[in-house]
Amino acid sequence: MSKSKHEGSLRSALAYSFITKYLNIALQLISTIVLVRLITPEEYGLYTIAFIFMVTASIIKEFGVNNYLIKEENLTQEIIQSAYGTLLVISFISGAALFFSASPIANFYQQSELINILQLLSLNIFLAPFGSIIDCLLKRELNFKPALITGTSSQFISVLAMILMAYSDFGVYTLVYGSLIQTVVQALLLQFYRPANMPLMPKLSQSRKILSYSKFVGVYGIVGHFGTYIVELLSGKFFTLEITGQFNRASSTASLFNKLFTEALNPVISPYASKLKRSGEGFMQRMRVIIVLALSCAWPFYAVLGLCAEPVVLILFGEKWMTSSYFLQIFCASRILSSSVQTIEPILMGLGMAKALMKIVLIINVLRILISILLLQYGLMVMIIFTSLTLPLLRVALFVLVLHRKNLVDWHTYLSWLKPPAVLLIVSAAPLCLIKLYLGQNWWQSYSYVISSIILSATLWLTLLSKQEDSAIVIKEVKSKLFNKAKT
Repeated sequence: MSKSKHEGSLRSALAYSFITKYLNIALQLISTIVLVRLITPEEYGLYTIAFIFMVTASIIKEFGVNNYLIKEENLTQEIIQSAYGTLLVISFISGAALFFSASPIANFYQQSELINILQLLSLNIFLAPFGSIIDCLLKRELNFKPALITGTSSQFISVLAMILMAYSDFGVYTLVYGSLIQTVVQALLLQFYRPANMPLMPKLSQSRKILSYSKFVGVYGIVGHFGTYIVELLSGKFFTLEITGQFNRASSTASLFNKLFTEALNPVISPYASKLKRSGEGFMQRMRVIIVLALSCAWPFYAVLGLCAEPVVLILFGEKWMTSSYFLQIFCASRILSSSVQTIEPILMGLGMAKALMKIVLIINVLRILISILLLQYGLMVMIIFTSLTLPLLRVALFVLVLHRKNLVDWHTYLSWLKPPAVLLIVSAAPLCLIKLYLGQNWWQSYSYVISSIILSATLWLTLLSKQEDSAIVIKEVKSKLFNKAKT
């Protein structure tokens, strides 16, 4: 495929992926603002515990099968049928495991309500394969339009249902049924977009070949998942469900940039990198622009969000969630560090380097789990601060080492890419830092100063961003496309 066709399909995929994410975020934000005022932190904490185990079963269910379909160069009909069959078998096993482990999990946390919640959520695992293979085959060809339609429609129906249930005092089951409704609706809608190569009947003839690759991705996902949620799992047992809910709310808020940008970008990067590899074209120079621009948006975003943690939490969630603002500040500092290499993960995955990824994730998350357990006796804040600020630095070092060893990008080159985003971070954060120093501890209660500082930060950020070399490349290309369209 020619370079122009690659870039055209990439632009289209990015457009649909970003639109999907932004619509979903808008729906989530609306539902969250309503739901957090009707559901207590304790109920959110209870659902968080159940959600972690459901996602664990979901990762086991996929076990890297979808990633195998995306990276496989010679995708035959037999391989697709085998992937479908493999996914159905693993889904049944992981769904059944979640269903029957509900009682032991509930006993461990001494929360009998977890039994019903986990057993209901296990239905998600059984139903998911009927839509996920279709979605994967479409995304392999960078066709993200069906994901926009099905994802947004299913979420809209789910959000509407959750708001109605919350007002009807369904409590924690509001979130449970909302999750189920979204899975069912999306699986049904995806049937209208079945590609021609989507099989009706599954097979298992190539399962061993698929699992030989996907086992690395599966282990990578499982270990990464437990490393991510280890604090919630421990706080739910050794602290309180309210703290678990507050912590999870801060974590979800800190992940806003991921939802706004990274989660829309990464699903496109992986198949795009794989497609470039199959065609024999290089890609790191094209990736450089994406990485620099991503960090130029991410770092200032996290800096401003962390500095404005108290007013953000108060406005979005209300006074009963103010404890989460302390966690949010720590998470934003952690995200600034870890986001330095976040775009590298889907690139390596698209190139079939699952083993290299798995090793890094294994090291970081095993350390996170062990350190969290060891520091548990010193309190929740000590555990969070240490794991959030030291392990991301190790993660960055390991990823840059892999890039260097794979002869993709050397150390000095990659570090030079970080200079423009670092300048934007400092300039964007400066107005708010000065206001905080001037007004003192309760600075954020002076809304006129806060709003003025944010406007100044945004103005400085936009001005410097527009003058960046990488931004200039994108702006020039956009202008060229718009001019050509107007001409025709």
